[in-house]
Amino acid sequence: MSIEQTAWHDADRLLELSAEFAGWRLGRGGSGHWWAVRGNELVRTPNVEELRARLHEITSVRQSV
Repeated sequence: MSIEQTAWHDADRLLELSAEFAGWRLGRGGSGHWWAVRGNELVRTPNVEELRARLHEITSVRQSV
């Protein structure tokens, strides 16, 4: 995959995550890690699907409290 294709793919993933997790700031750092920040909560992982799973866990815990 070219750099341009990778950038478009990452942008698509960020749009999906933004729609799914309102209130979180999301991104991908220069180290290749995906991250999400809300208030003083931070989630950082090298895999976007792991990020999604961890955000689901955090969100479900918050909703059940």
